[in-house]
Amino acid sequence: MENLLLKYMGKGLTEESPMVSLSKPIVTISREFGCPSKLIAQMLTDALNKRQGENSRIKWKFINKEVLESAAKELQLNPADVKYLFNAGEKGLLEDFVVSFSPSYVSNLKVKHTLIKVVNTIAQAGHVVLVGRGSAAILQGKPGSLHVRLQAPVDWRVGFVSGSRNVNAEEAKRMIDATDKKRSALFELILGKKPDAYIFDVVFNCSTLSKQQIVQGVLGMMETREMI
Repeated sequence: MENLLLKYMGKGLTEESPMVSLSKPIVTISREFGCPSKLIAQMLTDALNKRQGENSRIKWKFINKEVLESAAKELQLNPADVKYLFNAGEKGLLEDFVVSFSPSYVSNLKVKHTLIKVVNTIAQAGHVVLVGRGSAAILQGKPGSLHVRLQAPVDWRVGFVSGSRNVNAEEAKRMIDATDKKRSALFELILGKKPDAYIFDVVFNCSTLSKQQIVQGVLGMMETREMI
């Protein structure tokens, strides 16, 4: 499968990569575990490209696992291991993971800088819908960006996870608690403090809004902000 990041990497990522000044639009989508972020991101990407028209030179892209692949290359780790680091896994500390899998010690600071460099490189190209990876924390307040948060009550998410992953309610609740904690820890690593809701531009409740309604809401905000 084509690695979309190869188009963005250019000469590669320098050791000290400054925060880019966004001249092209980018949407980040953060979520509580159990909210259908990937489905919404793909629907949004499709809707944006439909608006552009088939003959447009601008093509919006949905970026998710490519971030992991690029970060893995920078850290010299297996992509599956980096996914463990950023997503699931059972270890609570980033340090524990890195020591376990890396041929040489890689600090939290290195992980943080690598992820920031990768996300900034993607953002510089623009016209991207980027899910997770702390992207809202990395790109907060940057011109041309819209930061979306998906959330829902725990009971609703338990039902969604149980149905989509074929697990019982108890296991679904355990997965929700563990993953939400790890995602919050990643934001705290990037920000240097506990995250709050103010880094997001808009929050959607997945229990009361359909996926299509959320997509239309994001498109409307992008229009009013002249991103499209």
